[in-house]
Amino acid sequence: MTKRWDIAVAGEVYVDHIFTDFDHVPLPGEEVFADQYRREAGGGTVNTACALARLGHCTSLFGVFGRDEEAWLRSRLNSFGVHADDAHSSELPNALTVSMSTRSDRSFLSYAGANKALEKYVALPETIAALSKSRHIHFAMPLELEVARLLLPSLRSAGSTLSIDPGWRKDWFLNPDSLDVLRMVDLFFPNEGEAQLLTGRTDPDDVLREFAAMGLEHTVVKLGPRGAVTWRQNRSYKMTPPDVQVVDTTGAGDAFDAGFIDAWLSGADIEEQLRRACICGSLSTRARGALTALPSRQEILDVVQENSIV
Repeated sequence: MTKRWDIAVAGEVYVDHIFTDFDHVPLPGEEVFADQYRREAGGGTVNTACALARLGHCTSLFGVFGRDEEAWLRSRLNSFGVHADDAHSSELPNALTVSMSTRSDRSFLSYAGANKALEKYVALPETIAALSKSRHIHFAMPLELEVARLLLPSLRSAGSTLSIDPGWRKDWFLNPDSLDVLRMVDLFFPNEGEAQLLTGRTDPDDVLREFAAMGLEHTVVKLGPRGAVTWRQNRSYKMTPPDVQVVDTTGAGDAFDAGFIDAWLSGADIEEQLRRACICGSLSTRARGALTALPSRQEILDVVQENSIV
């Protein structure tokens, strides 16, 4: 099949309302004023799609927009070169998150809104047909087993490779059916806490061995500032990120996913995949907001070159 897109990213889409530079999160009945506010497109789907587009991929986003924010979201995605031709419109209000970030911690209040229609949307025959026009499909969402059985074999038979980062969904990770979903994809990107939920292990090497025993050798575990680890052919691989002046870690894991997928699709070896993923995630933290500092592929390769000289 002729592919229209390099990569499709499917999942939840949010509008983020981000409040920063204030002393403390308000107590009940209290009002606190923030010195800084910004409105941004958000969620792992948006972050990963924009990161992949910044890396030079022809990228399409599949999600559900609320009519109240649809025009603005499409414009914002377009500014990164992300297409949303096959995204769905809903009469429900758009999903949103209020983010309150102090120097020491962050708090979030979210509303699912139009994302409530997401699972039904991705299972539609026309959505499956549109997704199958992509060389690679990344799911920034949890997939229930029934939906996965309908969706993933069809996409694979169309010649598409698959990856998933479900995000923090404790009930999903504790559901044994989720292991069957994960066995249907080529790449799985949990963070350390999610990996521990699935395996019951805490040591990264033990986690990787457990994943391999489960038939999930394709797992890449994100360790935050300590980098990432994976397991290939009975041995573990670990990579630490480069030194970066960190301003905001929001979306760094999503940028990591994009960097890994980019390197994996290019045919790079596993160490190079981890290296470029760690660099991509790290460089994304250089400015406030998940999208502001997303790196180009050349920026990543420049860091690779600098480190190889050193």
